[in-house]
Amino acid sequence: MTITQKYHTMIKYYICSVGDPSEDYDKDILSHCILDSAYYVHSGSKQKGDIKLIETDDILILKYKHSFIAFGRAGKPSTFVEGDGWAYKVEVSGWICGKAVYKQGIQAAQKQGNNYQTVKEVERNFARQKITEIGVPY
Repeated sequence: MTITQKYHTMIKYYICSVGDPSEDYDKDILSHCILDSAYYVHSGSKQKGDIKLIETDDILILKYKHSFIAFGRAGKPSTFVEGDGWAYKVEVSGWICGKAVYKQGIQAAQKQGNNYQTVKEVERNFARQKITEIGVPY
């Protein structure tokens, strides 16, 4: 196994949901994540999922409402934060935003847990396909 292959097998891929599709505060949370180059999980989130497992260089795919809209690399492991209602933060080395891609396939690609988790680890091939579909904005 080459160093590159070993590195790529260690990277994990996570779907990170923003807000609740039925609520009107979603745009504020999305703006906060994009402008701050981070992903946040609110302290009121009932099923936080795999947020504590995110490590440096893992890939996050941002899900807003029913679509994937951006992806980015974790700049640091997830950290517990206090204040402003947030429970966890993951610094992202810049979000790459592109085309909105329908969320279909998450359940089959999810490695563990349930459908309602805010953060879900997914299979590499699924994540890479969705990243390709999101593309880049130029």
